[in-house]
Amino acid sequence: MKQSLLNFIKIDKRQSSPIHLQIVHAIKQLATDRKMNYLDELPSIDELSQTLKVSPDEVRNAYQKLLVENFIRFDDEKYYVNYINFSSDYYINVSRLYEIISDLGLTPSIKTIKKKITSLPIHLAVDPRIDPNESYVLLKRIYYGNDIPLALMDIYLPQATYQGIEKMPIDDKPLYEAIFASYQKMISSGRRLMSVVNLSRDDAKHLNAVRDVASYQVVSVSFDQHKNLIDITRSISTMNQYFEVEFDEHDIERITKNHFYYI
Repeated sequence: MKQSLLNFIKIDKRQSSPIHLQIVHAIKQLATDRKMNYLDELPSIDELSQTLKVSPDEVRNAYQKLLVENFIRFDDEKYYVNYINFSSDYYINVSRLYEIISDLGLTPSIKTIKKKITSLPIHLAVDPRIDPNESYVLLKRIYYGNDIPLALMDIYLPQATYQGIEKMPIDDKPLYEAIFASYQKMISSGRRLMSVVNLSRDDAKHLNAVRDVASYQVVSVSFDQHKNLIDITRSISTMNQYFEVEFDEHDIERITKNHFYYI
């Protein structure tokens, strides 16, 4: 793939647009056109500069801009695509990140790096059914794909409901599977709030990412079959994501009837 990308990345030196921005645009266009996929290796700075007959600094500046935007990642002296078609199911339906990573063709794994009893940060009390004065079990977990850290999760579980969960060996299991097996609680409803934040120093360290780059944060709240709280989770992802939405005929008729137009 890296060799074929050398043939796809094109610039036009007659344009007034700076060379490094043309390279940025060309790489982004290849990703959105699905001519390169998540974690495809990009040409090295020297390889691309020689192919395009431009200075290495132009390529270096382009790659640096893409790194800051989280569009590519740098690992083990190589550059990789960090842009994926992320299923909208993750935001709309009950879905598991573990399975989504697997659907990307990657080998998923989980590592729990912290377990402790603590209070809930007040900014995570995003639902009136949450009691911020309770004690919570915090599980801090990193989700990997092919051993590359993709998402960091701070999971808060009501201690009174999940006595002893901090001592359970659940490092390598999707959390809701473990909760159902041990506590017979099944997720039945929830809500998710998505926002863009700058990576903190600690989050960047855990995710092998650049500090202060824009990243996706999702705060989710889930409830069991009896409408009782299961967890409040804050997740940070360094994956640059997009998803596609298709409207059926009923949607289009409703939108048109109510005079909504997407432009």
